[in-house]
Amino acid sequence: MIGPFQARRDGHLQPLPHSAERVLAAAALIGPLSRSHAGALLWPDADTSRSSANLRAALSRMATADDRFLHLSGEVLSLPDTVTLDLDDTLLWINETIYGTANSAVSTPPASIGKQLLPGWDEEWLTDVRERLQLLQTQALEVAAERLIAAGRTAEALPYALSAVQAQPWSESANRLIIEIHARRGDPSNALRRYHRFRRALEEELGVQPGPDMLAAIRQLYPFGNIPPEPVGQPIPHSSAG
Repeated sequence: MIGPFQARRDGHLQPLPHSAERVLAAAALIGPLSRSHAGALLWPDADTSRSSANLRAALSRMATADDRFLHLSGEVLSLPDTVTLDLDDTLLWINETIYGTANSAVSTPPASIGKQLLPGWDEEWLTDVRERLQLLQTQALEVAAERLIAAGRTAEALPYALSAVQAQPWSESANRLIIEIHARRGDPSNALRRYHRFRRALEEELGVQPGPDMLAAIRQLYPFGNIPPEPVGQPIPHSSAG
């Protein structure tokens, strides 16, 4: 589900018609669905009879391709217990990180962290699911960075903070963490560049100013004077350490 849709059987790629992929994805990400709910969800612009016909056709194509990916029980569609999702590893890492104690070790995130859910799929029902996953990933990445900073492992914390900003560019807490890391590493120029770039983006795009926590982070470097103006130079890309 994370990245391009792929179904595998015994480690081998199992091609499915796109209509069958859509049904399978909905059952995987939403949970068990009644036929009427599935039809309305996947074909929101069709009337009931048309969406029901579309669903029947999709289920027929899935059964022809491989009938072991989806369980049908009367009017309910669901995933069999034998089907696993790549999303499971992502959610496991997120939960372990967010709900771990302050002294919990930061485990290496799965490769799926930071990747989009079913990119290229223009599905209205996916919007909330994608946003929820994005927010949870960002929160977990920030928590991981905060733990490493508290442990004095700022160099290890930086990739987590950068990934959090990549996932949520407008997250003030994620950008603040990068400033905090630069400040602790004695790197005022990159801290100042990050602060001014984020401040300028907030002002131009949203018409607001950074909050007190962001100001407190940059003032660690300038406790007895005003924050210097933005350094002159080439802007630092979002994916960099600046």
